[in-house]
Amino acid sequence: MKKTALFSMLIIAGMVSVQQFSPSLAVAEDSASEAQSSPQGPIPVTVEAVQADSEVVTQDLPGRVSAYRLAQVRARVTGIIEKRVFDEGTHVDAGEVLFKIEDRTLKATHRARKADVANAVAAYNLSQQTLKRYKQLLSMGAVSRQEYDTNAAQSQQSKAQVEQAKANLEIAKINLDYATVTAPISGRIDKALVTEGALTSAESTQLANIEQIDKVYIDFTRTSADVIRIRQAMNAGLISGPDDKNIEINLGDGTIYPEKGQLEFSSMEVDEATGAISLRAVVDNPDFVLLPGMFVRVKVPVATTNNVIKVPQKAVNITPKGPEVYMVKDSKLVPVKIELGPMTGEYWFVRSGLNHGDRVVVSDTSILKTMAGAQFVGMTSAEMQDAGMTAKQQ
Repeated sequence: MKKTALFSMLIIAGMVSVQQFSPSLAVAEDSASEAQSSPQGPIPVTVEAVQADSEVVTQDLPGRVSAYRLAQVRARVTGIIEKRVFDEGTHVDAGEVLFKIEDRTLKATHRARKADVANAVAAYNLSQQTLKRYKQLLSMGAVSRQEYDTNAAQSQQSKAQVEQAKANLEIAKINLDYATVTAPISGRIDKALVTEGALTSAESTQLANIEQIDKVYIDFTRTSADVIRIRQAMNAGLISGPDDKNIEINLGDGTIYPEKGQLEFSSMEVDEATGAISLRAVVDNPDFVLLPGMFVRVKVPVATTNNVIKVPQKAVNITPKGPEVYMVKDSKLVPVKIELGPMTGEYWFVRSGLNHGDRVVVSDTSILKTMAGAQFVGMTSAEMQDAGMTAKQQ
């Protein structure tokens, strides 16, 4: 009986304690609820004002490397190759000896032509002395005028024969010099096409090739339709002429060649078979990285457009429906569809969708755009610093 009464008293005391503490618990729950439901300030996001800038429009075209100068070394006289002087695949200078051709016959011919000159000079001297005597006899009436004129003509013929003999001697000297084959240009010489003991024929036997490649040409083509569109845009004042001295060269492995090319030639004729126009660029090649016959890709400046909008790359989102950027409008993140142009450095050029001065969000929007009902305020990095805030990429 006593135990039952004690148990009942403990139950009553517990109920009283609960009633005393329940108001405090209710107040705490209400405070938490109010804290969760109370509106917070707008979330700051980093924005950047877009700017208008110049855009260089380029074309990526395939090209082929060719030597700046190419010389075919040929024999100028008939004879036997006695010696190859150069090392194959090395650099040679203009005038450097490459081959020696057997020259005994040429030397003999040269001596004979010297003798012909001496003979012609002697004959001319004799004719001059004879003409001098005939002139004296003519004044004395000892010879007729016709005889004097005949000797005068013979003296002139003798003089002409002297000149002819000298010319033949000069030709013999030239042919003798041709027996020593020299490099016509400076450059890298390829393998020899003949060996010692080979018979060469004048003007027909090719001995070697020399290519000057410290500079090289890059030949490429552009369709005539592209050229017409570019000229129409220039005539309309939409674009200006390109920088022909800033052609970028991409090697076969994707490496960008350090030297810039310069457009040197543009054909004024359209190829009937391909409908393309031939162009040629020249580029310095001091380390011989570019070799004749190598295929490369060239990025050719086509035109320059002015006042084109550009935005940071990190502000652009590529979606299945196309590229877009986010802007803060009425405290909301609003996607704006844009049309992209080429990319330069850390920026995209925008062809349409934005105006100069528009402020695009450069913060990471992947989380921000999932926050339903949230409000945002766009601030540049400078504005955040002025407000004493830390620009935080959400």
